[in-house]
Amino acid sequence: MPVFVYRSLLFVPGARSDRFGKAVAAGADAVIIDLEDAVLPADKSQARTETLAWLGAWRGRHLGLRINSPRTAFGCADLAALAASPAAARADFLMVPKAETAVDLEIVAEAFGRKMPLIAIIESGRALFNAAGIAQQASGGVLFGGVDYSASLGADVSDWDAMLTARGTIAAACAASGVPAYDVPYLDTKDADGLAVMTRKAKAMGFSGRACIHPDQVKAVNTAYSPTEAELEEARAILAAMGAAGGGVALHKGKMIDRPVILAAERVIASARPV
Repeated sequence: MPVFVYRSLLFVPGARSDRFGKAVAAGADAVIIDLEDAVLPADKSQARTETLAWLGAWRGRHLGLRINSPRTAFGCADLAALAASPAAARADFLMVPKAETAVDLEIVAEAFGRKMPLIAIIESGRALFNAAGIAQQASGGVLFGGVDYSASLGADVSDWDAMLTARGTIAAACAASGVPAYDVPYLDTKDADGLAVMTRKAKAMGFSGRACIHPDQVKAVNTAYSPTEAELEEARAILAAMGAAGGGVALHKGKMIDRPVILAAERVIASARPV
C-alpha cells in the first residue's frame, strides 16, 4: 500500500459538518474530520452520523477521519459504525489517537475490515516507549500528539527542548519503518512567525509535515515543507553530475557525491508541489 506524504493536515470538528467543505477548500494536503477531541461526549453519535452522511456524497481525495481511541466505548462505536457503512471507504485514512502499543493499530485494522492507511498518534510516555512498534503498524505514519504527551509528563509543549527527545524518537521510529512523521499542531493560531520557525525546526529533524488547527496555518506549513527554487536547482545539479559520471565517482562543487547525498536530492525533488 503506497504511503502518501502530506505536508499539512487540517483538522475540522466532526460536529460541524457545515465546515467540512470550507476545510477542504483551505488548501491543506489533507483534511481530517475529528470525531475525538473536537466533539463533546453528548454529540459523538450525531457527529458520527453526520460525518458518514457527508462522506457518502464525497468524491474527492485526501480526507481522513480521526476516530476515538479503540480503548474507549466511543472508539468501539466508531469502528462498528465505520465497518458497517460503505461511505467510510471514501476516506483515505483513519487516524488513531492515544495509540499505546502496536496492538491498538492491529485492533483498528481488523475491526474496520478494510485495507486503509492508519496514522497513529503518540500521546503518552508509554506510547513513546513503544514508538518503534507503533510505527511499524502505522501504515500511514505517526503524528506527535504533543499536547497530551506534555500533560502526561508535566512538561511544556511550547518548549522545543522539552519536547526534543519525543520528536527525535518519533522521527527515528518512522524513518526505520519508512513512514512519515507528522508534528503536533502549533497552538497559537495568531503567531505566524512562531509557526514558521517551529515548523522549520521539525522539518530539519526529519518530520514530513504537521497538523493544523486553523486554515490560516496551512499556507505557512506548506511553504515550510516545500523546497525553494534554489534547493530544487541544487538537487537537479547533483543528480545531473551523478548521471554524467556514468556510475563512477562524481563531484559537485568540489565535494564527492555519495549515496546519502543522492537520496537527499531525490527527496527534495519528490517533495516539490504547489504551495
